[in-house]
Amino acid sequence: MFDDRPPDATVHYRHTNAGVRVAVLPATCKVGIHSLHAVGYKARVDQVDGVVRISCDSCAEAPDVDHFWVLRTTGAIPDLAELDDEPYRHIVPLMIDPRGRRFPSPVDGAANVPPRRSGSS
Repeated sequence: MFDDRPPDATVHYRHTNAGVRVAVLPATCKVGIHSLHAVGYKARVDQVDGVVRISCDSCAEAPDVDHFWVLRTTGAIPDLAELDDEPYRHIVPLMIDPRGRRFPSPVDGAANVPPRRSGSS
């Protein structure tokens, strides 16, 4: 789960009525098919890189799936976190092919394969 991929977005924060800072994390896996609350997840803060990585337990079982969000953190690490998709609705996740660390092709799922030339064998 730990690598050098660029962040998908920045963590959203809110404050409770008591002034407690809360990190608001995506409620749906990066692939967009699992509720993290339902299938489970792991969220790990990397203070050195200044990011939090949120891994979907269900997607993590599939070796060829980019299964975790990388979100840039700001300020002190909050004591609380909650799941909510609303602040992240506008985000288009940066999907990485974990086998070759390349961006998948939107056409056929192959990763950055050069197009075939017509007439070549």
